[in-house]
Amino acid sequence: MSDFDRLRTWLSRASPRRFDLIKAMFMASVASVAGTGLFVGALSLLVVSAQRPGLRAIAVFLIGIELVAFLRSPLRFGERLSTHRLGFAAVARWRQWLMTTVGAWNFSRWQRYGAGELLERSLTDTEELQDLWLRCVIPSVATLVTLVASDATITLLAPQPRWWVVASASALIQALLVAVLVRRLPAQARADRHLRVARGAYVATLVSLRDAAPEIERLGETPYLRRRERDVVDHVRQAEDGVRRERRVDGFVVVLGPLACLAVVLLAHPRSASVWTVVVALLMVATFEALVSVRSAVQLAVSVIGGAERLDDLAATPSGRDTSGAAWPGDETLALRDVAVPSSTGWSPRLDVDIAARRRVAVCGPSGSGKSTLLRALARLDDVARGTITLGGVDLQDIAEDELRRHVVLVPSEPGLVRGYVRDVLGMGAPLIDDDLADLSSLGISVDRNDQWEELSRGERQRVALVRALVRRPRVVLLDEPTSALGEHETTLVLDLLSRVSATIIVATHDPRVIDWCDQVLDVTEVNG
Repeated sequence: MSDFDRLRTWLSRASPRRFDLIKAMFMASVASVAGTGLFVGALSLLVVSAQRPGLRAIAVFLIGIELVAFLRSPLRFGERLSTHRLGFAAVARWRQWLMTTVGAWNFSRWQRYGAGELLERSLTDTEELQDLWLRCVIPSVATLVTLVASDATITLLAPQPRWWVVASASALIQALLVAVLVRRLPAQARADRHLRVARGAYVATLVSLRDAAPEIERLGETPYLRRRERDVVDHVRQAEDGVRRERRVDGFVVVLGPLACLAVVLLAHPRSASVWTVVVALLMVATFEALVSVRSAVQLAVSVIGGAERLDDLAATPSGRDTSGAAWPGDETLALRDVAVPSSTGWSPRLDVDIAARRRVAVCGPSGSGKSTLLRALARLDDVARGTITLGGVDLQDIAEDELRRHVVLVPSEPGLVRGYVRDVLGMGAPLIDDDLADLSSLGISVDRNDQWEELSRGERQRVALVRALVRRPRVVLLDEPTSALGEHETTLVLDLLSRVSATIIVATHDPRVIDWCDQVLDVTEVNG
């Protein structure tokens, strides 16, 4: 996929409302034209004043400038408001795409990608993609409208016919230089990609050298370490030089624009009033600001391509959903036969127990006795080294992973992925309903789906993770110390919520209140059966 195609893909994924898009572009264009008009009008007033015209002429000029200046601030405010609304809506849709994409992954792919850290990085990438709208597309459209308006002003209002030649030539120069800046995006993207790879290699080399340095120095090969360090540093410097060269070329194009347009004015030299000559010259000078805006937009597009590439990789690789294997059994009885799990002292005693559907089971034992390991085995996140676990008579290993992930959830004692918008954190790709927010509210956390979480306490993270697990209406819920950071009141609220859940609930806990709430106790330090 080319860089242009990638940007177009992500812009189309935003699916903005047509009215919002037109409004944002209109407000930005009018504000940009007003800014250029204010710049040209203010300086032209000095020329008019130097010619000592009547007070009426100066008054008309001043009134026009004051009106533009007065309107420019609300126009800028409206532009910022409309473009930011458009950008935030785009982020919401990009994140919905992201959650829908990764929400379909099976566990093996989450493991392969280290998805906890990956998803945090991906959420940041979608946030940075706002620049595509806020500081790239909208400003570029406004800039092009301003250039067209400037050239149209020269053509339509000029007192001498020869001015249309100036307008046509300047429009051609502006169009050519804008095209050059835009077409240089792939070259800049390659340089930026080369720099990212070089910096990644630099960090990886430093880490490997740090680990191996003591042995290499004992072997008397310290010069080898220095050569390796110089090589990676030189590689990064060369990549940085490549980025600087590309930007210098763009800087030359930006400076060339107003100079070429002013040269057209000097060569054509239509005879006209001095004030009109000044107006045209200032409009030509304003080409510099327009080209700077286009250059900035291109550089911002380059800066977000890296994030877009990482996000595209999530969708480009086949999801690998495992549909092979047995369907979810109608009988949901869990049976552990001669199961032993690793513990801090070796192995737990062999467990031989049946857990009927919709029972509440407390898994007990001291820290390090293997309670968390047993929960991961029940979720088929770890293999059972000794014994077998069956569900409705079907070995857990034979059930299709796609089925298992839909019906079994595990909430760890230290849940992650709890930063961002409520709808993303709770839904994780699944649609939220009002009942889900009501469940969270029943635990003492009242929020709207569009609220944003940044820093939650450990107790809040545990409650949020519990509700997130229940969003998918699982049949088996595995909880690892869900009340370890909660007070008595919060624990009561959690147990009340779980009492309303129609599922098998297995809890690893030390909390006597949770143990008393359960129907069955499984002590991993004792022989069961």
